[in-house]
Amino acid sequence: MVSSSTTISASFVSKRSRSPEPPQKKVMLRIKTQQDGGEDVYKIGRNTSLKKLMDAYCEKRNFERATVRFIYNDRELKPRNTPAQLMMEDGDFIDIVTDQGGG
Repeated sequence: MVSSSTTISASFVSKRSRSPEPPQKKVMLRIKTQQDGGEDVYKIGRNTSLKKLMDAYCEKRNFERATVRFIYNDRELKPRNTPAQLMMEDGDFIDIVTDQGGG
């Protein structure tokens, strides 16, 4: 399966100095889908909330955000988490689980 790479970035301006903060270090994360074994690669700042990655993935794959769960180290990720908080490193995998509708 061909993987694609996306870079997610955010720039912040300090309220005191009104100058941009130094660029933050980025981490490369791989998102792996259980259904088709596909893999997407994202670069995200270590202190950027994972919500940006989650939203970008769902938009790219045309999923509704409420139907997708992101799993890292057997725990569901929260949108407010950051890679730094979870001690993520380059190349770490995030698994995707999509909720199945029906009854």
